[in-house]
Amino acid sequence: MTPEEITALLDLQELDLKLIEYETHQEALPGLLEEIDGPALSAQAIREKAEAELAVAQAQQKNVEKELVANNDNFKKLQTKQMAVRNQIEAEALQHELEALKDRADQLEETGLRWMEAAEAAAERLPELVETATAATEAAATARAALDKKTQELKRIHDEAAELQAPLVKQVPNQVLSYYKRLRGAGKAPFAAVIRKGACSGCGFQHPPQKLQEIKQAKRMMTCEQCGRIQVWREDEEETIGF
Repeated sequence: MTPEEITALLDLQELDLKLIEYETHQEALPGLLEEIDGPALSAQAIREKAEAELAVAQAQQKNVEKELVANNDNFKKLQTKQMAVRNQIEAEALQHELEALKDRADQLEETGLRWMEAAEAAAERLPELVETATAATEAAATARAALDKKTQELKRIHDEAAELQAPLVKQVPNQVLSYYKRLRGAGKAPFAAVIRKGACSGCGFQHPPQKLQEIKQAKRMMTCEQCGRIQVWREDEEETIGF
């Protein structure tokens, strides 16, 4: 490979890494959004549950109050009826009904008290839950805005890199480009590794002197024996190679 072809290959790789960064970001995006929205959705669910509990408690309390009023009305009617009864058997039957209504009134009052306490407890903690849910929603909106901004910036860089790749692809030898694309598909970045201190900068494998000489001469495509990455040498790395 000529120095110009090596430069084109490395420039192509630099642009590819920008494409990969955007692709990786897009793959992670659903998880990032879930992570951002999770606390807000959880806080919202807790708030809604408390609101539902308050609504149920208030509704049940009203139902108990209505039933208690009806029970008391029946009690008063039976008391009035009891005053006109002259038959002992009928009087005893009315007395049993009155006692049952009285017991029922006690039960309703106890039930109504429990629902009232439940409503008060829900109403007491609701403001804090609303505040927490509101803060979590605002935080999620801020985080989403920052994520959207990052996504747009990565997309801009991605699109620019994609446009710049076309002329570089034409400058890389077909054999090298074909192998490079295989490495690109396998995700083994960097795909073309510059030799540093006599070793592959991708995996750190130390090449023997003869192999380094061949890589420097660049008469053919050279790959790393350990990781398979394309091996290239650049003039500005000469001192670190030791030639």
